[in-house]
Amino acid sequence: MPAEIQSSVEQILQRIPPPFWGDPGFWISLVVGVSGLLFSILAWVEAKRAKSAAMAAGRTVKLQTIAIELTEIVQKLDKVQPGIRFNEARDLIAETSRRVHRATSPFSKEPQLSESIDSAKQAVQAAQLSLGKVRPTEPGVEADAPDAVYYGIEADCTVITNAVSDLLGLFEKQAFDFGENNGKS
Repeated sequence: MPAEIQSSVEQILQRIPPPFWGDPGFWISLVVGVSGLLFSILAWVEAKRAKSAAMAAGRTVKLQTIAIELTEIVQKLDKVQPGIRFNEARDLIAETSRRVHRATSPFSKEPQLSESIDSAKQAVQAAQLSLGKVRPTEPGVEADAPDAVYYGIEADCTVITNAVSDLLGLFEKQAFDFGENNGKS
């Protein structure tokens, strides 16, 4: 009986294929698979870095665009001269308000910028209030005091220019990233 069992066991063992790890094809497939996995992981890491770099570049372009717009605002306010009429001053202050709000709204929650943004918005609001105080009540009254509008908004225009200039400097600083992370990945 034992010989019969041994013969049966040998027949069963002959029918069982050799272990898969003994096949050279297994090892080749394993090396190719692991290499593919490592390559995929490295590609994913590089894609994340590229995405981060693209986001930073996009932010820099946006900041530079805003800096240009803020520069235009300052230049327009610097050109305010005696003799400006109420409707011209109203249009200038309204345009300034619109452009300051539009340019700064995406950044209003950023701690480095929020205080300066609020100062610029408050300066524009003060100019709008000052302009309201020199609104001509009757046609022709404006001609009696031709520089009343200018003197009514002159100081506010200077405050807006200073606030926007401070903000401009902060946007330029962020656009060029003078921080400690410069050059690090």
